[in-house]
Amino acid sequence: MSATTIPVRSDARRMPLVAVDDVEAVEGGFIGRKTVTTADPYLAGHFPSLTVYPGVFLIESLQQMLELHLDGALGGIELVELGSVRFSRPALAGDAVVFEVAVSGDRTALVTKAVCSSGGQRLARITATWRSRT
Repeated sequence: MSATTIPVRSDARRMPLVAVDDVEAVEGGFIGRKTVTTADPYLAGHFPSLTVYPGVFLIESLQQMLELHLDGALGGIELVELGSVRFSRPALAGDAVVFEVAVSGDRTALVTKAVCSSGGQRLARITATWRSRT
């Protein structure tokens, strides 16, 4: 299985929420990573004594990773449906979140099945359908 790392480029429409560190293409999908840090400007107040990466941000991370995987840039994909989302435990400051994602379908109906984990513990499972914006 060969892997290709895709560089993350900023998108002014999403600043300051760039919710991905890197993405590697693998057969049938990709592996993405996001490290949760208290320095992330959008996490101020989530929560002051315990930095929690909100579940909706896991979905945003997944979308951005899919966009980078497909196009090498942010902004080309929109969410159509969340088929299933199950959160097992919160992502906290210091967690290196790994997204293992299988991708199927075409640009009119892309389906992702993601398992999000950190330190070998599952954080969430997300099944979603996306489509190209263009």
